[in-house]
Amino acid sequence: MNGVRMNSTSIFEPGRWAGLLRPLFLLSIAVWLTGCSTASMQPGDLSLVRTDSDKPRAGNVYLLRGFIGIWSTGIDQLGVKINESGIRATVYRNEQWRELTEAILARYKDQKDFEPLIIIGHSWGADHALEMAQQLGEANIPVDLIITLDPVTPPPVPGNIKWCYNIYQPHGAWDAIPFFRGVPLKQDEAGRCKLENVNIRGERTDLLEPDTDHYNIEKNVKIHAEVLKQLAKICPSREQWVRSHPLAKVSQVAAHPADERISTSPPSSEQRSISTAGAVKATQGDHR
Repeated sequence: MNGVRMNSTSIFEPGRWAGLLRPLFLLSIAVWLTGCSTASMQPGDLSLVRTDSDKPRAGNVYLLRGFIGIWSTGIDQLGVKINESGIRATVYRNEQWRELTEAILARYKDQKDFEPLIIIGHSWGADHALEMAQQLGEANIPVDLIITLDPVTPPPVPGNIKWCYNIYQPHGAWDAIPFFRGVPLKQDEAGRCKLENVNIRGERTDLLEPDTDHYNIEKNVKIHAEVLKQLAKICPSREQWVRSHPLAKVSQVAAHPADERISTSPPSSEQRSISTAGAVKATQGDHR
């Protein structure tokens, strides 16, 4: 037969799948430009980056959505749940990762004692979370935990990350297309990071929900619960943090007196007024 015959794997050859996904990419740009999005496309407030927190548990979590954000609304939902669990969390666009890195560098560099630093990302946001850690490592800033949800083209995990928890799902032949896949992570040559690859279609099918794919894995409520479970291991209660970090006791408890619960008797109305005024003053100072 003289007709042209296409190899069954040719659809995954470099360049061919890019043409198939071009309309999807253009549609995303059109949605972005016409303002047909929701809050999931809004940028995060970089002024909220700080080394301490005003929550019942110590730690700061910075979350990155995926490309443009229209498929990562679950990251916003996760951010709300983290805050409700008593851990301070802020959400940013994937495209803000460089600015967010610079803000963290400015706040954390040369600080000897800061609360747990955690970064969470979905899809390209997961990739950029690792790139953020690389740049922070160059400034000798350790990252306590990075949680990645379906990374697509990730760099090696750098050694300044103390613990990396990667939740992903393979999709067989579709893994040849970065937009549709999640992949396991690999450590850099130093191999100092504690790395856990959690395959929800393998050893952790308990985290799998019906029809879970790359575009809704970050909305999976079981995975939200798993993320909160891991965060609780890294972010101790305020009382535990103060006991184990004496240098933090003066600055953090003074700035956030409501977090100190040593006294079992209710405060007087005068004490409540003083505490409220001090908290407001400290909060204003934190956001100058």
